[in-house]
Amino acid sequence: MRTGEHLASFLLILISFAFVSIFINFTGQLNLYWYLYIIPIFIAAITYNLVGGLIVGIMSAGILTFWFYTGVGAGLIENRTVLGYEISIGTIIFLIAGLILGYISGKQKRQQTQLERLSVHDRLTGLYNYSYFVDRLDEEIKRSKRYEIPLALIMIDIDYFKDFNDTFGHEKGNKVLKDIAVIIKEKVRDIDIVARYGGEEFAVLLPNIGKEAKEAAERIRKSVELAEFEGDFEEPIVKKTISAGVAVYPVDASDDTELVVRADEALYKAKESGRNRTCEHGK
Repeated sequence: MRTGEHLASFLLILISFAFVSIFINFTGQLNLYWYLYIIPIFIAAITYNLVGGLIVGIMSAGILTFWFYTGVGAGLIENRTVLGYEISIGTIIFLIAGLILGYISGKQKRQQTQLERLSVHDRLTGLYNYSYFVDRLDEEIKRSKRYEIPLALIMIDIDYFKDFNDTFGHEKGNKVLKDIAVIIKEKVRDIDIVARYGGEEFAVLLPNIGKEAKEAAERIRKSVELAEFEGDFEEPIVKKTISAGVAVYPVDASDDTELVVRADEALYKAKESGRNRTCEHGK
C-alpha cells in the first residue's frame, strides 16, 4: 500500500471516530455506540487486516470508556454497576469485532493474492507463465517503439530433456526444470521477464538490451553446464546443458510475433549445430 493510501485510510478512521462520538454526544442515544463504533473497526480491518482491526477495536473500547465516564454517558447512567456493565460488554464486543473482521479481511486478501499469483505464474517453476509472457511482450514492444530502445528475447531449450525423463523419471525431470529456472533468474536483471514458455522451453525478455543479450544467454548456458543435477542410485549426479537463441527488436523483427519467430529460429540453429551453445538470429 502506498503512503497516500495509508494516509487516506488513517484519516478516514479518525473522521469516523470523530463523527460517531459527536453524533452520539449530541443525540444522547447511548444504544447507537454498539453499531456506530463498528465503522472505524471495519475500515481498519479491511485496510490493515487482523492487527488493524484489533488496534482500532482497543481504541474503540478506550474511547467508549472515556466517553462513558466523562461525557454524556456519565450523565445518563448514574448506576455505576450498569455503567461498568455497559463498558465491559462494549469492550468485549469491539475486541471480538476487530479480531473477526481483521481475520476475515486478511484471509480474503491472502486468497486473492494467491489466485493472482497462480494466474500469472507457472505452478512448477514459479516463473511467469506463457499467457503473462505474451502480454508483457506486447507491452514491451510498444514501449520499445515509443522510446526507440531495443528489446531482446532469449529462447532457451533444455538439451535431450526427453531422454532425461525417460531415464530418471518425471519427478527428477521436474526438479531439473525448477533448478534451471532458478539459474536463469539468478543470471539476469531484476527487470528482465523470465517465463516458462512451454515444456522444457523458457523465454527471457530483456528490455533496453541489444545484441549484448547474447552475453546474458551465455552466462545462463555456462551456469547450467557447470551445475549438477540429481539422478538415481546408479548415476547420482547428472550434467545437463541448454541451447539458446537470441533475437533483438527492431534489428531482427518488426513486431512481437516476428521477434518470437526469429528467436526460435536462432534456437533451432543452436540445436542443429550441436546443442549447448547460443546462436543469434542472422549470424
